[in-house]
Amino acid sequence: MSVNSISSLSASYNSIDSEYKRIIEELRAMGIEPTGNKSTDKMKLQQAKQAEKTSDVQESQFVSEVKDTDKVQKESSQDEAQNATAAQNMTGATQISDYNKYKLLGLY
Repeated sequence: MSVNSISSLSASYNSIDSEYKRIIEELRAMGIEPTGNKSTDKMKLQQAKQAEKTSDVQESQFVSEVKDTDKVQKESSQDEAQNATAAQNMTGATQISDYNKYKLLGLY
């Protein structure tokens, strides 16, 4: 780029209204090159913001689903531990039922 084209580009940038300057800066911050047409660039910016918003929503939904899954897994493992403890405690009940069975059969 020559010095004249840079100075003319700078002069044209200074003559652009403040809203379009903001649009250009936001597009460049998002990694999108402006086209030079205000309405096109404004539409591009709106689409990029919408896409970003959509991806943020999807990401937050994914994070909440992962958290829910972790919670369910923790509850499941706690339930399994409680069931194992209950099964260990049931040995006395099994012995009593066996005793009653043998007593009813007259074997004890």
